[in-house]
Amino acid sequence: MGKLVGRGHCLTCPIRPSSLFGCLEESELGLIEDFQTRVVTYDAGEVVYSEGERLNLIYTLRCGFVKLTRFNSDGEAQIVRIVRPGDLFGYEKLVIDANYRHTAEALGEVELCQLSVERLKELREQSTAINQAIIERALQQVMRTEEHLTHVSLLKSKARVAWFVLDWVGGAEVALPMPLSRRELGQYLGLTVETVSRHFAELKRLNYLSEKQGLLTITDRAALESLAGGV
Repeated sequence: MGKLVGRGHCLTCPIRPSSLFGCLEESELGLIEDFQTRVVTYDAGEVVYSEGERLNLIYTLRCGFVKLTRFNSDGEAQIVRIVRPGDLFGYEKLVIDANYRHTAEALGEVELCQLSVERLKELREQSTAINQAIIERALQQVMRTEEHLTHVSLLKSKARVAWFVLDWVGGAEVALPMPLSRRELGQYLGLTVETVSRHFAELKRLNYLSEKQGLLTITDRAALESLAGGV
């Protein structure tokens, strides 16, 4: 169920630049002066919402990571997205007024903001920038989902792992948290646990990447890009 830890003030929130309201110009900040959210924490493995559930809430992740999963009729899981700090999720109701299309589950301890759908709808009507930001985020997620599906369906197994590492770390030169277990990474890439473990072990042995204490670092970007079909 999560634990309520307080109220968030969007105007002064430290993650506002990377959140939905980062689009606002100085002249529009008054729109969110009194906008408050419920700040809630979840422990590892806790479900924020379930596929098919209908709540009047949208979420912004403040810290930690959340996985969005869909299940088939046999109960098999496919992770379709990893939510990162600053990301908006559960916004189906805001775009098409639909039930949640995924199950959102905390990867480790997370802190998030619960935003009222009705209040956001009011802000959309008051601000062209907020309305455009919501549309852009939805479109960006569609594009990322298409990219994910393309790589999972077309790349060989080792190339999928290399692509994931490049996509996850991005251009960062420092070690980044690796929140997914081998099983979860398999659910994200459409591979077995054994295949994922074998490829990670090989990439580490070749010194293409380093993984220590749950932190992931790219040590040979050119080799990974070549393996993933980048160059």
